[in-house]
Amino acid sequence: MEEQLKELYENEWHKFDSFRADVKDENFSGPLLLELKSYHSQKIKLLIVGQQTKYWATHSSTLDDLLDIYSGFNLGKGYVNSPFWNITRKIESIIGIDKYSCAWTNLNRFDYKGAEPEGVILEKIKEFDYLVKDEIRILKPDICLFYTHNKYDYRLRNLFNNLQFTKIDNLPSDQFSKLSHSELPEHTYRTPHPNSIRLRKWESEFLNAMKEILPKV
Repeated sequence: MEEQLKELYENEWHKFDSFRADVKDENFSGPLLLELKSYHSQKIKLLIVGQQTKYWATHSSTLDDLLDIYSGFNLGKGYVNSPFWNITRKIESIIGIDKYSCAWTNLNRFDYKGAEPEGVILEKIKEFDYLVKDEIRILKPDICLFYTHNKYDYRLRNLFNNLQFTKIDNLPSDQFSKLSHSELPEHTYRTPHPNSIRLRKWESEFLNAMKEILPKV
């Protein structure tokens, strides 16, 4: 699995270089590329798909550098107060897998000035969306949570032709959806970013819903 991911990134590396050369801007950080530890040994495999990082690997220029940074970050082990990682730890606990054992990727491979890309820059970064699909194919998760908010639903629809969105009981239907597609695991859900989940006071309802519907070890 790790070898397949590295091979994927090696094959795509020239595209990252072309992207940097094309935009000629030093305000990008990334790309985010996965180096997994205990994911493959879990009885239930959880993949988290976020939006973008914040100043990720700003001065790293080689694939091995980026993989080492991902590994050293250890899936947010040092970010105990981060809603993103705090809620993810709770999901790991709900399904009964080890802490820090999920896989994590992002729809936006790069961040721009530490935040969400916009405008022409976003259009260029969207060209890498297919990597999420490739990572899912390699990782074969049992559960996939897209913390991508409904603002990026159009990108998911472009990525997965005829993607179906259905309501999750007891959660706002415009904010939380079950996703159905032949290339996604049965348990795939799109939610707001965990910051929004917490700020909008949806955390208890979200976690209770996940307790009801997610498989458990």
